[in-house]
Amino acid sequence: MVDPISLQPRTQEAIGQATQAARARPKMPLDLLQDVARRLQFVCVVVFGLSFANIFISNLTGVPVNRSVRIVVFLVVWLVTAATFYIARKGNLSAEWLLRIGMAFEVFVAAAISVLIVELTWFAGERVGILWSGVAVWVILYPMVVPNSPKATLITAIIAASTEPLAVFAFAAAGIGQLPEAQIFLRYLWPNAVAVVLAALMSGVIYQLGQKLSRAREMGSYKLENKLGEGGMGEVWKGTHRLLARPAAVKLISPDRLGADTAAAEKALRRFEREAQATSQLRSPHTIGIYDFGLSRDGTFYYVMEMLDGLDLQSLVDDHGTQTDERVVHILRQACHSLYEAHLGGLIHRDIKPGNLFLCRYGVDLDFVKVLDFGIVKQQEVAGPAGAQLTAVDMIAGTPAFLPPEMGLAEQHVDGRADLYSLGCVGYWLLTGQLLFEGMNAMATIVSHIHDEPEPISTRAGRQVHSGLEALIMRCLAKKPDDRPQDARDLYRLLGELDIAGKWTDERAAEWWEKNRPKAG
Repeated sequence: MVDPISLQPRTQEAIGQATQAARARPKMPLDLLQDVARRLQFVCVVVFGLSFANIFISNLTGVPVNRSVRIVVFLVVWLVTAATFYIARKGNLSAEWLLRIGMAFEVFVAAAISVLIVELTWFAGERVGILWSGVAVWVILYPMVVPNSPKATLITAIIAASTEPLAVFAFAAAGIGQLPEAQIFLRYLWPNAVAVVLAALMSGVIYQLGQKLSRAREMGSYKLENKLGEGGMGEVWKGTHRLLARPAAVKLISPDRLGADTAAAEKALRRFEREAQATSQLRSPHTIGIYDFGLSRDGTFYYVMEMLDGLDLQSLVDDHGTQTDERVVHILRQACHSLYEAHLGGLIHRDIKPGNLFLCRYGVDLDFVKVLDFGIVKQQEVAGPAGAQLTAVDMIAGTPAFLPPEMGLAEQHVDGRADLYSLGCVGYWLLTGQLLFEGMNAMATIVSHIHDEPEPISTRAGRQVHSGLEALIMRCLAKKPDDRPQDARDLYRLLGELDIAGKWTDERAAEWWEKNRPKAG
């Protein structure tokens, strides 16, 4: 296994600055943000050119128009366009503010177009030219030149497309014309509705392409290929090193997942950073390996892990049912190997659950266990409120279905025996296919862990489980830490002393993997 790299700790001040920088940016791909000023300037130049061309064409064709109204409209358009061009050119505003100004400019130009075309196309008896008005064309073209998020594009397009019917009502109220019949009204406006839909769809496509390009470009030396999964704090992508062609799993946390305020975001960032730092210090082959860690220019935190071929224990039971006693011993002993090293270093995982234990092919070995996601790991020497703040923000750390009683009680001193309780819950799940306690909600489940005695494994499994294994797992599930095995090495030893230890052979493992998880190709 490639040794995990050593990472230099970030200071709290640096994390705070990274948080503010990340949250100051809009939720847009970096590649689209970089050209906002230039794109907005280009749109302004186009508007200038088209407005002058419109005056010239009107004079040549002799189309009857209210020249005083047109002159006023064009003067206002030139003034606003010049101001927008100057703001974009000066470069004092952030991309976020330029996007907002661009949204206002899109609506303004749509309103100007509406004023210019309404008298001619709505009150002249027959609409001149094709049914697609200038407003509809503008609504489609603007977001293609100045992309925004799909939501912002949709809202702006709806407002811009609505300026034409609003202008019709305004002209009618001023006595310049009469409102057309409903059939004519709908006939003239359906292109605007289509334009709004097209603008939103195209914006979504452009946004996704820009997002993929930004991710592929920004995550250090790794190119992201496809998403493997998503959780509450981030996404996991398959990545490939640009030079080594080494596959990896890249975990991302984007700025919008960091919390509702700066303080919450900083806590989340510290939690994420601790996950990478804590895991990088561990050398057990049964702990997921870390290759790289960093912060992209758009504020996305990432770290790169070794790519695993297999499935987690949650999927193992969901897809293949409960497991044999000897295989459960084989799995739990390997998890103890990882946890023992972590506990020796003063690190407690605090979120041991089936989803964080991965069963994989590892070189020539099968049924090889990897412990994942040290995201809420706690250093034993950090006690009290300061330590508690480095866990999940404003909530009890861990997963309720696998939460040890002392964590449910929010006790200040929690040691490695908390992980052994959670590992006992995992063993219970593997043997019975059921959670130890299932309350009506998370709090009810936590209360059960604190007060209720678990039902015997054999009763829940509907079969006779090996008595020694059952007794050992039930011992791990003791309410008091002193009644459990005293450390992961002790549990590793006790599991190895069972007469079924070693009976899950390489041959049995190979047979299972060949039948249930054949290699691709």
